[in-house]
Amino acid sequence: MFSSTFVKSIVGALIAFVTVCIAPPSLAQSGQAFPSRPIKLVVSFAAGGSSDILARVLAQQFSMLTGATMIVENKPGASGAIAMEAVSRAASDGYTLLWGSDSTVVQPLLRKDFPVDPLKDLTPLARIGTAPTVISVHKSVPANSIKELVALAKAKPGALSYGSGGHGSTHNLAGEEFKVRSGVHIVHIPYKGTAPALQDALGGNIGVVLTGVVEVHKLAADPSSQIRVLAVMGKDRVANLPGVPTMIESGYPDFISGSWFGVLGPVGVPPAAADYLTKNIIAAAQTPEFRQRSSALALEISPLNGPDTAEFMKALSARFKDTIIKTGFKID
Repeated sequence: MFSSTFVKSIVGALIAFVTVCIAPPSLAQSGQAFPSRPIKLVVSFAAGGSSDILARVLAQQFSMLTGATMIVENKPGASGAIAMEAVSRAASDGYTLLWGSDSTVVQPLLRKDFPVDPLKDLTPLARIGTAPTVISVHKSVPANSIKELVALAKAKPGALSYGSGGHGSTHNLAGEEFKVRSGVHIVHIPYKGTAPALQDALGGNIGVVLTGVVEVHKLAADPSSQIRVLAVMGKDRVANLPGVPTMIESGYPDFISGSWFGVLGPVGVPPAAADYLTKNIIAAAQTPEFRQRSSALALEISPLNGPDTAEFMKALSARFKDTIIKTGFKID
């Protein structure tokens, strides 16, 4: 015969076992490894643009590599503030991420009421790559190098004008930094996008234009083109413009500027989840499919892990802030 104490022990164990088996999904899944549900990648631009395209290709490759689901959600508006605020206020569990770009760092510096400090309210997980700014001139401008452009601008202060895709754009800030570092006076003309700025440069209405590589690399290879590319603002020369020197080669140490893309999360993402995301985001960015799409948009794949991305963003923010102060840049 079994003792009553032994029977009670068996019954108690069975009850505990059944309780675990029928527990709600949230409790039963609490011990599961990350990720156990779809990951959302928030993009601060409208669908169809280069940021959206790259984010969707990355999400697709991430899903294929890991078997986990990553979906893209567009939250455009307010210079990126809507998307950034949504991610910064999301649960710090690694399931809500932000597609970061140069505007993630720039826009908070240009708006006094911007609701998010990207250096404090977000956790960088990975930088994917960069697309350097390019400085070009109309062929009527007698300058074949940055040195000659500076000499021309100093000889005729205010006579030259440069166009960019808008006030506060990355290309605009790069132009202002160029003015500060070279000591020249070139008038800025903001356009509603890079395309109209380039069109005016091709038409000779402005002498200088700052764009990305993708807008000018085919023009640079065309002997009949009306523009001449003088320099790229990257650490190294780019594959699409192999004969064009960098600003560093042109005599401006550490002059690096342009667009960049990466992924960030809210503050406090668990280390295991952050490591998983960083590793697989970088792996997804190095797949042939993502590289092919990046190449078409002149994005150079140059991955950085989370801590290095944080340092990269801090350095960019400090440089942009310095340029804003030195030029008296208008802050809204």
